[in-house]
Amino acid sequence: MGNADDIVARLKQDFIEDTLERTDRIETTIDRVAGGMDKADVGIAELRREAHTVKGLAGSFGFPLVGAIAHRMEDYIAELTEIDDLEAASLVDFTTWIREIIESGTNPPAEEETRILRSLPTRSAKKDDEGAAADTPAAHDKEVLIVTATTVQAHFLQRELREKGFRTITARTAVEAFQTVVQSRPDAIITAAVLDGLSGIELIRALAAMKTLKGKALGLLTSFDASHPDLEGLPSNVAIISNRGKQTAEHLAQFIETLG
Repeated sequence: MGNADDIVARLKQDFIEDTLERTDRIETTIDRVAGGMDKADVGIAELRREAHTVKGLAGSFGFPLVGAIAHRMEDYIAELTEIDDLEAASLVDFTTWIREIIESGTNPPAEEETRILRSLPTRSAKKDDEGAAADTPAAHDKEVLIVTATTVQAHFLQRELREKGFRTITARTAVEAFQTVVQSRPDAIITAAVLDGLSGIELIRALAAMKTLKGKALGLLTSFDASHPDLEGLPSNVAIISNRGKQTAEHLAQFIETLG
C-alpha cells in the first residue's frame, strides 16, 4: 500500500513540476508574441496546445480547478488572432491563478472555485466587431453555460450573449457540463439537443432537477417543435430555442430577455 501511495505522490509531484514549466512557457510565449518577437498565429497555436494539455491532466492529479481555468483559457484564446498588451495582461490572469493553485499543492474548496472562475477575464463583444451594436451593454457578472459539440453553433450563441453583456463558458459534452455546473454555478444554461453520449434533451432534464439550478434559466436548442414526442414531459422551466433559421435569433432573444 505504501508503494502505491509513493507512486501516486511521485506522479502528482511530476505533474506539479511539469505544469509550472508549462506555465513558464505560456507566459514566455505571451510576452514574445505581444512584443512582436514571434508570429501571432504560431504563438497562439502553442498557447492552445499548452492550455489543452493542462486541462486534460489537472483533474487526474487532484486539481480540477486548474483544469477549469485552463478550459476557460482555451475559450479565451479560441478567437484570438493577435496579442497586444491588453490581451497579454488578460492571459496572464489565467496563468497567475494556475501557478498559485499548483504551488499551494491543493485544490481550493468549492465556494472558492466559483469565486476564482468568475474573476477570470472573458471575451466580450467589441463595438467595432462586425454586426455588434454600437450601444453594446456593459458586461455584468451573469454567466451562461453553452453546451454544444458544434463550433459554429457555439460561436453564434457566444456572440449573441456577449453583445448583451453576458459572460459565457462552453462545454462540449454532458460530462463537461455537469463539471462546469458544480464548479461555476452558471446563471443560465443553453444546451444543444444533439450531443455525443448523453443527449442534450436528457441533460436538460437532469439539470432542471438539480436544486443548485432552481430558478435558473434553462434553454434547449433543437429542431423539434415543443409538441415532439422526444420533448414530452420536458420541465416547464425549460425554454425551447428553435435552431431553424430566423426562429433561432427570435427565440434566443426571448430567452435572453428572461435573464434580466
